[in-house]
Amino acid sequence: MGLKVVLPCLLVCYIFLYYNGVEGYMKLSKEEDLEIEKELKRLNKPAVKTIKVKIKYIYDCVNFYKQPAFDHPLLKNHNFHPQMRPTSPPRRVSPEKEVPKPDYKPVKMGLEGGGCPMGTVPIRRTTKDDLIRAKLYSEMHASKINPLTDDQPGKHFAVAQTIADIDYDGVGAILSVWNLPVQAPQYTSGRVKIKNGAESLEAGWTVNPGLYGGDNRTRMYIYTNAGQAHCFNTPCGFIQSSIDIPVDMVLEPVSRYGEKPYGITLSIYQDTINLNWYLKYDDNRTVIGWWPSRIFTNLGSTATGAEWGGEVFSPSNVPSPGMGSGHRIKLDTNYDAFCAQANIVVNNTIIKPPRDLEQFADNFNFNITNKGDVGGDPGYLILYGGVSGAIGN
Repeated sequence: MGLKVVLPCLLVCYIFLYYNGVEGYMKLSKEEDLEIEKELKRLNKPAVKTIKVKIKYIYDCVNFYKQPAFDHPLLKNHNFHPQMRPTSPPRRVSPEKEVPKPDYKPVKMGLEGGGCPMGTVPIRRTTKDDLIRAKLYSEMHASKINPLTDDQPGKHFAVAQTIADIDYDGVGAILSVWNLPVQAPQYTSGRVKIKNGAESLEAGWTVNPGLYGGDNRTRMYIYTNAGQAHCFNTPCGFIQSSIDIPVDMVLEPVSRYGEKPYGITLSIYQDTINLNWYLKYDDNRTVIGWWPSRIFTNLGSTATGAEWGGEVFSPSNVPSPGMGSGHRIKLDTNYDAFCAQANIVVNNTIIKPPRDLEQFADNFNFNITNKGDVGGDPGYLILYGGVSGAIGN
C-alpha cells in the first residue's frame, strides 16, 4: 500500500484529533510504517556537516547531487551542477519616474556560521512525524489550489491577479512578513504565485504549525504543483543551490503592527533559454534554487497568470486565523501587509503588471487593494489582510 492510499484517512484523523482537544497520532500498520521508513531513508541523506539551529531543528549539509530533488523520476539523468546560474536573467528598464518604495527593514537571511560548505546544500532533517505532516498538508493544500471558487470550504484568500492574455516569464515583490496566532491544522500565508492551468509555483512566508510540529514561527516557504506532484519545499523537484538560505528557514524578526515593517524580496522567473524556473531572493537576485522545466507539463513552456496576496486555511467549522497583519487594511504600510514593487517578467524584462489587475477577496473578513504606482521601480503596491473568524466557504 502506497502513501497516497493512506493519506485521506490520515488527514481526517489528524484534523479530528486536533479539534477534539487531543493532539495525537494514528497507529500505522506495519506496511504503512515500512513505507514511511523507506521514504525517510530517501529524504535524509548522509550529511557532510550538520547545523543545529536554536529552534531545535537540524539542517544537514548534503552533497548537492544527493539532495531529494534528484530522486524525482524525471531528474534521474541531468547535467545540473552547484554553480549553475541563469543563462538569461531578466533585465530591468529605466523608470518613467522615480517613486519611493515602502520604508521597511529587510529580514536578515542565512544560516548561522555561513551555512554549508561549497558543494553541499542545507536540507532540514526529517522525522517520521515531519513526513506524515508534510504529506498531509501538501495534499490538503493541493485540494484547495484553485482560487476564485467557493467550493473549497475552509480556504480563504485576498489576491490581486493578472487577467491579460499574455505569456508571463516571472513574478516578484517585496513581501512584509508577519506572525499571527494559528492553531494546527490552520495556516496563514502571504505569497507571490505564477501559474499555467493546474500547475503553479508559490513563494512567500507562512505560519503553519501543523506542518512544522506545533512551531508557530514565521517561515519562508515554496509550494510546487507540477503534474501529479504537489508539495511544500524541496521534495517535488526543486533543486536547492544556496548554501545558506534553505527554503523553509525561520524568518526573524517579523513586523509589528504600527511600526516600520520587516520584509523579504522574492521572485520566481523563467530562464528563457533553458526554461527552468528560478527562485531568487533580495535586490541582488541571489539564487536560492530552481525548478527544472522537465518536471512540468504546462509550466514547462510559459505561464499564463501571476498573483500577489494572502491566503488562510481552517477546517470549515472552525473560525479562520487572520490574514496579513491580522487587521483590516488602513492603507498604511506600517499597519498593512503588502506586496510592494509587485512586478512581472514579460519578454525577459521586469515590468509593472497590467493596469487591469483583478482584485478578489472571498470573504468580508478579508480585503485587498492595489494602490498602483507608488511601490518602487518597477511595480505596484498591493495591500491585503483581514481579521480572524471566517467560517466555511
